[in-house]
Amino acid sequence: MLWVLRDILAIIFLLLGFFFLAVGIIGLIRLPDIYNRLHALGKCDTMGTGLIILGMMLLVPGMTNVVKLALMGALTYTINPVMTHIITKTAYVRGTPMTEGSFIISTYYEEDEGEFFVGEGD
Repeated sequence: MLWVLRDILAIIFLLLGFFFLAVGIIGLIRLPDIYNRLHALGKCDTMGTGLIILGMMLLVPGMTNVVKLALMGALTYTINPVMTHIITKTAYVRGTPMTEGSFIISTYYEEDEGEFFVGEGD
């Protein structure tokens, strides 16, 4: 009975992970600019991959495999948000245009403006 419950829980984690990854892909295709796309990918990719790794941890035999998957999960939860932030910051610094109607509240110090908050975008 315990094995069946474990398998059902693993299937739920795997399906939820695939759902989050699918939503991230749809966000990548449908959203209008790089900032929105990276927001969707950063959230959904991290959560989807984490749930899939959690589901796999329930299914794989051996403690060494579980530890390897836990390390993969820790790296995913650490690296994905940092890389998303770096790509978004680079796009912002290079002046990549935003969708019309979007606005910016910048916490990055602008030397030309001399202020911490730049205000609304064009």
